[in-house]
Amino acid sequence: MASRPPTADAGTGSAGMSPAELEQALREATASMQSHGFGPRTALIPDLRRALGRQVSRGEFDQGLRRLQEEGSIGLEPHAHPEFLNPFEVQDALPEGQSLLYLLRWLK
Repeated sequence: MASRPPTADAGTGSAGMSPAELEQALREATASMQSHGFGPRTALIPDLRRALGRQVSRGEFDQGLRRLQEEGSIGLEPHAHPEFLNPFEVQDALPEGQSLLYLLRWLK
């Protein structure tokens, strides 16, 4: 999982998704990742970004996560030790001030 190249630029030529389509795609991607050892309704943000690939731009992905967090649909949690992550994982996570949001948990 950590050796995959980043997809930060993926989707720059995409038509994009509506907020509802992005939410559905994120829910489906989270459900498909349940075998990764995280709790139900939980996934790593870099894995979700890669799963959506060219379907959505980096900006749309980031904005969608922030919108869902503001609505109370998801919780975003920082990585406790981002200095131990490889550069691809850091690039595909979600920066938030001095933190690096790394884990998404569906709340509703």
